[in-house]
Amino acid sequence: RVVRSVLTLPLFLVKLVLLGVVCLKAYRIRMHAVNEFGYVIHEFDPWFNYRATEYLAEHGMGKFFKWYDYMSWYPIGRPVGTTIYPGMQLTSVAIWRGMEHIPTKKIHFDKDLLKKYIPRKWLFYLPNKGKGLSFGPMSLNDVCCLVPAWFGSLATFFTFALTAEISNSVSAGLASAAIMAVIPAHLMRSVAGGFDNESVAVSAFVVTLWLWCRSVRGPKTWPFGILAGVAYGYAAASWGGYIFVNNMVALHAAALVGLGKYNTSTYRAYTLFYVIGTSIAVSVPVIGWAPLRSLEQMPSVLVVLGYQVLEACDIYRRRFSKDMTAARFFIFRVSVFATIGMVLAVVSFVLMQAGVFMPLGARIRGLFLQAVKTGNPLVDSVAEHQPANQQAYDMYLGTAKYFAFAGLFFCWHQRSPSKFLLVLYAVVAYHFSLKMSRLLIICGPIVSVLGGLPIGYIADWCEEQFIGLVCGQPPVVEEKPLPERTGGMGSILRFFERHFLPKIRPPEIVDLYHAKDRFATKVWWLDRPLRCVVAVGIMMAAVKHSRQPMKDYLEKCERIAESFSNPQLVFKSRMRDGSEMIVDDYLAGYKWIKDNTPEDARVIAWWDYGYQITGVSNRTSIADGNTWNHEHIAMLGRILTSKESRCHKAMRHLADYALVWAGGHGDDMGKSPHLARIGNSVFPDHCGDEDPLCRKYSFYQDGRPTPMMAESFLYKAVKHNLEPGVRLNPKYWKEVHTTKHGLLRVFQVMNVSQESKDWVANPANRVCDAPGSWYCIGQYPPALAPLIAKRRNFAQLEDFNAKDGRREKSAYTKHIERERSGEL
Repeated sequence: RVVRSVLTLPLFLVKLVLLGVVCLKAYRIRMHAVNEFGYVIHEFDPWFNYRATEYLAEHGMGKFFKWYDYMSWYPIGRPVGTTIYPGMQLTSVAIWRGMEHIPTKKIHFDKDLLKKYIPRKWLFYLPNKGKGLSFGPMSLNDVCCLVPAWFGSLATFFTFALTAEISNSVSAGLASAAIMAVIPAHLMRSVAGGFDNESVAVSAFVVTLWLWCRSVRGPKTWPFGILAGVAYGYAAASWGGYIFVNNMVALHAAALVGLGKYNTSTYRAYTLFYVIGTSIAVSVPVIGWAPLRSLEQMPSVLVVLGYQVLEACDIYRRRFSKDMTAARFFIFRVSVFATIGMVLAVVSFVLMQAGVFMPLGARIRGLFLQAVKTGNPLVDSVAEHQPANQQAYDMYLGTAKYFAFAGLFFCWHQRSPSKFLLVLYAVVAYHFSLKMSRLLIICGPIVSVLGGLPIGYIADWCEEQFIGLVCGQPPVVEEKPLPERTGGMGSILRFFERHFLPKIRPPEIVDLYHAKDRFATKVWWLDRPLRCVVAVGIMMAAVKHSRQPMKDYLEKCERIAESFSNPQLVFKSRMRDGSEMIVDDYLAGYKWIKDNTPEDARVIAWWDYGYQITGVSNRTSIADGNTWNHEHIAMLGRILTSKESRCHKAMRHLADYALVWAGGHGDDMGKSPHLARIGNSVFPDHCGDEDPLCRKYSFYQDGRPTPMMAESFLYKAVKHNLEPGVRLNPKYWKEVHTTKHGLLRVFQVMNVSQESKDWVANPANRVCDAPGSWYCIGQYPPALAPLIAKRRNFAQLEDFNAKDGRREKSAYTKHIERERSGEL
């Protein structure tokens, strides 16, 4: 034992050092954006997250959760405090506040000394690549830019912890961490500057699953269920995808019952996890009572109720009927479950009719439908809501997916009940990502864990052969078996094992296994060297055949990380001579609006740009990526894709300036057919019910616009003075700014209705939920009443519990229904 400890301790320390290197790699591969473009917030949603973080830092939690933002979703406004997952904001502000107490200090390394004692290649792995260390406070903007990279490293470390817990192998944990550090499925939402909820939430998911697995390890580990519940509560506060980890743990807990692994310790662990986690989740305003009311979270409710019944039956047997036979106990439990199940079914039906349960959302419902489209043109217009294809799996998972498939065959021999979680997670993640490409992000952790198993187990076996050459076989640790529970699935499985396993496993195989053990014991002087020879062969083959593929995969991940690191507001462009230049048209355009328009200016644009208008320009936007009000976005789509006179008639009551993306680099022309289709779903007079897909507003095959598109405001604004005869009417709009490369254009709305603007700004015209409340909804100005009267309430396919009949399905929704039924 002493010799074995002396040999294994240095190896363990080396693995810990390698883990540190892997976590450092995870951080650095996410830093391309900062290294190239500086501390710039990326894309669209991160700008809202940053603006919310600024508000929290300036006003505190009390005002933050009562923040009704009238600069977004004009004139309605948005109750940010009750519609945001605040975990990332709270974390960022806490880090920023904590860093204020760090004294500013710089430590310079002696270059000559480093070169003398450390190989040049190793300098790359030192902090700041061996140049030195610097400490001190950071601006809130810089903290928010770095949070994704920091949490990318944390996710890498906790993937190591999760794998090591399930596999009992540090090597497997290290291999999994190495995959997680660079896998594009996680990189896509965790590069520096990409201040997205998922960058924090994925780390919280991995921590939750690790602590849950730790809690079911043995009879005395259930207190870890408390920490798992806290981690789940944090995950719920961070991202709406918390539903996945909630149901994933519930599914595993249910599977443990079906596999005969249920015991009192498991009951305590899951009950604590659910009660603590749900208590934290319901205290998050945006979630509220959804964990107890939404249909997609009912599985976890049923599992926790089932656990209570199981434990109640066990308590009854232990206290009042100790001599109950296994058969009688089985019948007793079936009777109890049947009775409670019938009562629960009746209660659920009554509650469903009373409208207590919330319907499935369009995105959730889409995960269980065969058809690609949901019936909501707004949801269907978003690329990341489309199904993943083989190309997406190759890009985001790469070579790791093959190791993960092999890992499924390596996780069955472990005694830990956590091994079943891997299989369940893999199946669920694969199914969901097939339906929605965005959910490839949840494939990152499971592919990393499974991919690390075959690598780690083979490495451990080879390592053990060299240690065994000196120390012999490792001592067998006798585990005290848990007392067998009778009358449940365990009894049924043991029955099948006794009667059917001998037929499946011939005695010849058992004899061969025992012969191998006898040979290793009696002829150890030959067995040990032979094992070492095999281990050397495996290692040499692995190095020979994996070096180039590994290098290619790392280079591919680096390239993908660089592509993810374009902030979109600023990006690199290659010139004809091969040189590169940084294009900052979008950022410069938004800053122009901030510097050259009145502070109360309202800017109308497609909803994609709303977060940037409020975040960068600090001006009021009409809609943004929250997309919570379909009718309002449909009105925006109708206005922008209408002909000039009809567009201006409505726009003058809502906006002072209009903004469009032009220049062909993902400009508004490619998106505009979606705008028209969404507008038609609420305003049937736009394209007409006879044209549910709004083909009237599109391009011909030769690239020419249809008459409806050619006459629209959006087409003329994008092509204004760029194509012969295409020009906005100067009576309605005036061009005030076009960026250097023509990617962003700003037009001033002429003859703006000051009366409507003043009416909306008057607090007396807002509708509050109670006198003196902070929750006061803005109203449309009276001049827009004729337009509002034309719209119909949008009913999408998931409104199955609407009974009042006031919501009429749009022509688009009916068209999708006919597609699903095979009529089209």
